[in-house]
Amino acid sequence: MVTRRVARTAGVLLFAPPACLAVLVAAAAAMALAHGWLEMRAAAQLPAWSALTALLGVALALVVARAARRTVRVGALPTALGVVLPIAATVTATSALLAARGESRVGEKAPGVLLWLALLVAALWVAGGLARRGRVRAAWLAGLLGALVAADAAVVLAVVTSIPAGAPVADGLPPDSVDRTSAPLWLFTCWTDSSFGLPRPTGWERFLITDRVLVEPMFYLACTPYVLAYAIAAARPAAAAAPVPAPVPALA
Repeated sequence: MVTRRVARTAGVLLFAPPACLAVLVAAAAAMALAHGWLEMRAAAQLPAWSALTALLGVALALVVARAARRTVRVGALPTALGVVLPIAATVTATSALLAARGESRVGEKAPGVLLWLALLVAALWVAGGLARRGRVRAAWLAGLLGALVAADAAVVLAVVTSIPAGAPVADGLPPDSVDRTSAPLWLFTCWTDSSFGLPRPTGWERFLITDRVLVEPMFYLACTPYVLAYAIAAARPAAAAAPVPAPVPALA
């Protein structure tokens, strides 16, 4: 029985990260088909990709959550590490494959992804600890907030390290720079291609951001439902068995 639980745990944790990549690719393919069939406006492409990625990510999370209740139960920190390390391995393998194919800027993405993974461990640790004490709603709120902070910080780092804060104007075109005052919005800009009515980021800044940092925010979005669902479902206390009523002695 223990061996079966260990095998099921390993299967779930190793299968889910590639499945998140598959979610990302499937959502992109569906968005591309919709663009061809429906002549989707350019402004709707990123929101459609994000919405479909989130929807498929939630579907994957529902499957994982059911399996997580039959996996090995360990502490909140080992669970968080067990969730994140296979994601790191999947990202490493994918990056190596892209680098071997001659894809540029693969190394530039590493700092942001590493920051996301580190902060994600902390978010799952907190969420798992709350769920273990039976505070499931608080676990979901803390986990979701922590996962958003992790993804936002990773995108900010990726933009800051790849796009300057100021650049000279050439040929009357906007400078290839991004003002840092809008940094907290960059993650949501990548998901929606919108400034939400605010002056920053400008349309040109949004173009620069999504040109340099696009696939990573979508991967974070695909992974977030699964990692939270697993960490919380695996940490929730097992349901107590119903008490068996004492036998009633027969009347003499």
